[in-house]
Amino acid sequence: MNYDVVVNFGCSFMNGDRVRYINDNGQETNLGEKIVAAKLLSDKLKCDFVNLAKTGAANDTIFRRLYSWVESNTIYKNPLIIIGLSGTARFSYFSEHQNRFYNLHPHQIDSYDDKSLEVMNERVTNNLEKPSILRSWLEYYCKWFYSDEHNDKKLQQEITFLHYYLKGNNCDYRLHNSLQDSLGSIKSKINYVSFQDEYYQDEDCWYKYLRWQMKEIDKEEFNDRERFRSPFPPYGKRFCEGHPSPNANKELFERIYKDLK
Repeated sequence: MNYDVVVNFGCSFMNGDRVRYINDNGQETNLGEKIVAAKLLSDKLKCDFVNLAKTGAANDTIFRRLYSWVESNTIYKNPLIIIGLSGTARFSYFSEHQNRFYNLHPHQIDSYDDKSLEVMNERVTNNLEKPSILRSWLEYYCKWFYSDEHNDKKLQQEITFLHYYLKGNNCDYRLHNSLQDSLGSIKSKINYVSFQDEYYQDEDCWYKYLRWQMKEIDKEEFNDRERFRSPFPPYGKRFCEGHPSPNANKELFERIYKDLK
């Protein structure tokens, strides 16, 4: 395992979001990327670490950032790429007047308040339309153009191409589902890290696995919503405000490292 860099890709689950440490004096420290599994892996392998995970990232955002890094990399000869897949309902869009990409979660439209819609409308239409039109379009999209089955198949095709692309560019990688299991039968054909074992046979994704751990192992944490939403330590053995805790990241690191060996 002679890697010279670990490069981290994914959404907030891979970015160390919401992970904070509060000491006895009430002082708060954001741990962020210091505790993510890929950083622990780079420490173990004694190599550089590059964090390109992005909060709220759709899978196409992850792939675009990954492709850009591989194509522009002139420094590292033996990289290890870690990928935590996001939810398939998310997608990115390009804002011409702001000349950048944004991520969109249309399946969460019911939770968008007026302020969120105003911000989104400014990005999409430069305020040339009313926010209510954008909400109507998103609702129409979810009703008539969105398909879980289609998105799963599309992701499987993209991952298959990604596998051969990375292989052709001398990039080793490990990939897992962060938010949902959408890969079906292609898992055996790629460098996939599974959460399933003799004890856990439910949906093969990090989020569901951690929820299962809370229910089966940490019953007190599962039944106490304050623990679920509290910083670590002493609370949040699995989650910190709905995101993987330092303990959860350490466990993912151990799974990836074991797979590498």
